[in-house]
Amino acid sequence: MRGQLIAVVVATVALAGCGGAEHHAQGTTRVSVPAYGVFPARTTTTATASAGVCRTDAGTLVHDARGFLAHFGHAGAYPADLNYVIVRDDLARFRSHGCAPAVLGRALSRSLTPAQRSELVANLPSSMARTLRTALSDA
Repeated sequence: MRGQLIAVVVATVALAGCGGAEHHAQGTTRVSVPAYGVFPARTTTTATASAGVCRTDAGTLVHDARGFLAHFGHAGAYPADLNYVIVRDDLARFRSHGCAPAVLGRALSRSLTPAQRSELVANLPSSMARTLRTALSDA
């Protein structure tokens, strides 16, 4: 089972990342991801996605953020590293699709309590937390 989880994470990491987004050719976005543990740094470029894809990306991130929160801190059954990597990649996918931050903010506001949103933002790296704060304020 653990090997399957690692395989899923590696596949997810290969598809997306999180970091600063840079716009290149019209309609494309490049997202760079710094290395994290055994996961190497990488860059991905994708085209702007449809509104439906953006809503799906936001829903996936919210779902995975719940997993991160469930495994974070002393009450977690195991460390949240795996869940962090998944959330990081979800956010990168969302950003690389050129999705409006408000789409993510609305999904977070609908699906997480204010306490959960605060805990999530407080326990992510500053660049990710900044993106989520912007998304919430734009919602």
